Amino acid sequence: MRDLDDSISRYRALGFDARPGGRHTGHGTHNAIVRFGLDYLELISVYDEDEARRAGRADLVDYLRERQGLVAYALATDDIAGEAARLRAAGLSADGPFAMERLRPDGSRLSWRLVIPGATAYRRAWPFFIQWDQSDDERLARDGRGEHANGATAIATIDVGVDDLRWGIHLHEDVLGLPRVGEATFDVGGVSIALMPRTDPDDGPTALAILTTGSATSIPPSAAAGARLRLVTT
Repeated sequence: MRDLDDSISRYRALGFDARPGGRHTGHGTHNAIVRFGLDYLELISVYDEDEARRAGRADLVDYLRERQGLVAYALATDDIAGEAARLRAAGLSADGPFAMERLRPDGSRLSWRLVIPGATAYRRAWPFFIQWDQSDDERLARDGRGEHANGATAIATIDVGVDDLRWGIHLHEDVLGLPRVGEATFDVGGVSIALMPRTDPDDGPTALAILTTGSATSIPPSAAAGARLRLVTT
C-alpha cells in the first residue's frame, strides 16, 4: 500500500477492524493488521525508501511506486532453522533465519525470525516463513482476535499464480510438505492455498477469500486499495 493511513481508512470503511501495527526497525516499512485470530492480513507500506532499499526491500519499494495489491504470504513455523535446511536440501536458496522486530504504537516490541526462499519475499509463487519469539497466547492477549463489522471471521483461501503448475505442486507438496487436498490446493491450518496458472508475469499471490457470518459481499479491487478480496458466506 502506498499510503498506510489511506489503506487503514479504506479497510475500516469496508467493515474491517484494521489497526496500526507500527514500524519495522531498520527496514523502512510500517504496517497495519487486520486480524482473524492468529491469522492476519498485513497492510504494509514504505515510510523511508532509502532505509527499505538498504534492508533488501527494493522490490517492495519499486512495486509500491507503480502498483498496489497482494505481494506475499507467510507461513508460521516452530522450527525456522529446519525450514531453511529443508529448502537448501532441495536445492533452493534460503536467506536466514534472521531477526526482525516491530515497535507497536504503544511502545511495546514484537520480535520474530524469518526465512526467505529465493532471495525475496515479494511477488513470488511461494511463501516465506516466520517464527515468533512470543507465544500465540501472548500475542492474542495483546492484539485481540479481530472483531469485524462486516462479519468477517477467517481467511478461507489464498490464490497463488504459478508459471508451471506441476512445479508449483511439487514445491508445495514435496519441498514445503503441505498436505494436498485437491488437484492443486493445499491446506495450512484450515486455510487453502490454491495454485493456478499465472496471468501476469509480476503475480505471486493474486486473490484472497475471507469467510463471513453474514451475506456475501463483493469488494472492488480499487476499494480495497488494490488487494483483490472476496468475502464469502459460511
